[in-house]
Amino acid sequence: MQLQHDSAFQAHSPFTTNKEFLDQVLHGFAKGAPRHHLLVIRAHPLEPDSSALHQIVCALAQKHQVMDRVRYIEGGKLAKILKQAHSAGTVNSTAGQQALWRGVPLKISGAAIYAKTDFTSQQGTADFFAAPTRPDSRSYRTFRRYLLETSQIAGCFYSQNGRRHVTFQVVNMMLSTQDPYTALTPGTAAPRQYLQHIPNGNTRL
Repeated sequence: MQLQHDSAFQAHSPFTTNKEFLDQVLHGFAKGAPRHHLLVIRAHPLEPDSSALHQIVCALAQKHQVMDRVRYIEGGKLAKILKQAHSAGTVNSTAGQQALWRGVPLKISGAAIYAKTDFTSQQGTADFFAAPTRPDSRSYRTFRRYLLETSQIAGCFYSQNGRRHVTFQVVNMMLSTQDPYTALTPGTAAPRQYLQHIPNGNTRL
């Protein structure tokens, strides 16, 4: 799930509320998913009213008669969920790229930079739940590398080390004689360093 007040949700999706998105998802799941499959709905870690969202999920699950096949969880490690997932869906969250990185079929309902036909399913929601098409992982990894070398800066707003790392890279990019796109072709771009997560939740280079 995403924060429905986020500009990515409001300006780059056909929805105005998470309820609208969930209604579409649960309708497609009820129509297309095999009977033994479960739908896991993971709340955004910063969701301000998780209890209200849970009530919406329950009401829609009853509406579409899939109450016994829907699970709602508050946050949690997305990687652990995707490790067991048959498919994944989102509006346009950057979390969708975690699914693509793992080769998990992905359905998005809004506009996103990674909304490429090679990566994301173009199926209707019911058809996607019935038999999702898999992403071209080789093409996605090429795309991901391009993003990392040009427009993406590694870091984390929520940790001191992550903010320090971002600042260091931004200064280097601003003072460079070439923009990252120009430097990519001849291979003269400065090497990027990426943050690594360690068990205690901090970051390191």
